[in-house]
Amino acid sequence: MTLRLTAFVDGPLDTNAYLVGDDVTLEAIVVDAPQGVTPDIDEAIRAGGFTVSRIVLTHAHWDHIADANQLRAATGARVLAHPLAAERLANPDPALELPFEIPAVTLDGTLDEGDTVPVGEHTFTVMHLPGHDPAHIALSSPADLLLFSGDIVFVGGHGRTDLPGADPEIMNQTLARVLTLAEDTTVYPGHGQPTKLGAEVTWMQALAQS
Repeated sequence: MTLRLTAFVDGPLDTNAYLVGDDVTLEAIVVDAPQGVTPDIDEAIRAGGFTVSRIVLTHAHWDHIADANQLRAATGARVLAHPLAAERLANPDPALELPFEIPAVTLDGTLDEGDTVPVGEHTFTVMHLPGHDPAHIALSSPADLLLFSGDIVFVGGHGRTDLPGADPEIMNQTLARVLTLAEDTTVYPGHGQPTKLGAEVTWMQALAQS
């Protein structure tokens, strides 16, 4: 029983969204909702025969949430994020001018440290990983060696720590937590290409120990 993963890149900052589906039960989730991604994800859902149960937002920055309402309308799925994201989602402020509106999002539920997100016979555990954003979460499946890291771990670096609510010291603590996962874990980030955790160990350890 395996997972089918499809990445979609959209929005002005080339933000990744992921459709993650169990190829037997055909239950699926979507991770993040960048602007403009809904038509492509909806097409992939229909082509794969999936039923999407949850849309998980790793954090409330505008480039990850702009299509949350459209995705919910298209799929009937519940939109979930960390409790600390609720206020920003209800009052999104991108802090810059954009050629489109970021609509308010009302959560259907919340996810916090240790909660689980089922995808058919697979289970992802929620990790609360602040540093880039106080409400940041990631989805980890040690059994599948998968981590949807949002803006915590990229190829060769991590998400910005100079934004409101970000904190470099907390980010370093978060990186230390991520390093407890297996080095064979494949990391699917919020921007850029996937990577193996083992390929990122050197710079992560340097920051985690600083």
